[in-house]
Amino acid sequence: MNTIGILGATGAIGSRTLKLLQGKYKLRASYLRNERQSTEDCEYMRVDVSKEEDLRKFMDGLSAVINCAGASYLNGERVSKIAGELKIPYIDPSGETFLEDKLEELKKDNIFVLSSGYFPGLTGVLMRNTCEGFDEPLSISGYSVSEEIPSQSAIEDFILTNLSGFGVTGSYYEDGQIKRDDTPVVEIIQNMPYQLTNYLSVEAEHIAREFNLKKANWYNASFGEEIIGKLQQAIIEFRQGSDRYKETIKEVPKLFEEKLKDIEGYTYIYVEGQGTKNGMLYSSKSSVKCSCSSELSALIAASTAEFVLNNKVDPGIHYAMDLLKPEDVIARLEDLNVEYKHRESLEQIFEVGKEDSFEEYEEGVI
Repeated sequence: MNTIGILGATGAIGSRTLKLLQGKYKLRASYLRNERQSTEDCEYMRVDVSKEEDLRKFMDGLSAVINCAGASYLNGERVSKIAGELKIPYIDPSGETFLEDKLEELKKDNIFVLSSGYFPGLTGVLMRNTCEGFDEPLSISGYSVSEEIPSQSAIEDFILTNLSGFGVTGSYYEDGQIKRDDTPVVEIIQNMPYQLTNYLSVEAEHIAREFNLKKANWYNASFGEEIIGKLQQAIIEFRQGSDRYKETIKEVPKLFEEKLKDIEGYTYIYVEGQGTKNGMLYSSKSSVKCSCSSELSALIAASTAEFVLNNKVDPGIHYAMDLLKPEDVIARLEDLNVEYKHRESLEQIFEVGKEDSFEEYEEGVI
């Protein structure tokens, strides 16, 4: 039986990934501080991901390893390179483009799957599903809003991976070119106004070029001035080579707690596209809503590991959205406590900032 290793298995994403894979595979799970007892189908090991010896011992004999251990920007290169040397498929819920150059010499002999979380990951799967629903897809747009209190590790990962270039702020894709537009758009989501701005993610550009789209937009929601100010302070401190950024990051969850004290937490993803079917113009809208984004990240990470072990995947660097079948992911979404909606409409064209008549959604539509 295949054995899957989960680094950071006691964290928010790791623990949920482990739960999704239990009973299907032998598992090896790492912890750092709080000791866990091994069970018949899951071996727990204490691992310090900063120590190569610990990582090599943990990965010995694994069929695949999923890295859920903290900020991928800090440990992803170390973990993925050891996995590559041992020829163990590596799956990272984060691990965006900054890892690609680092793995150049190893990619011909091993499988690396990056962006295997909810964003990036599930967002790309939904964009692919939208485009594949048309005979000729023309455009796509979407956004993700998360009203949850993030962990310190999640904040650190967000800051560092965005510094590494997972997208282009204030930009969108049109006719094969990246163009600038930082004009904010206000959307009503869950009866609350949100200010969104263009942020062309690597995923959105990848989909646009693969399907030869006319236009692609991805939008980010503003965290609010106080939180953004604190994140910018942490970025400056990190770039200056100061460890003070870690102390600054510790202050961010408290700001989120204050911001969300009267709001029930949720994560919401929205994707819409336009294209032709049977010679007619159609629009497609999809949304995913859940109470915990870690559930979505775990689903993509677990699904990716299963896909790699059950299918022939060529060595190289892959993204989860390029491997997973959208219909399989959507079916699994519906098995979780996740609200998924989809609708197609004939001969409707949507413009940024203009409302339409999609009555099944309370949210505004880009």
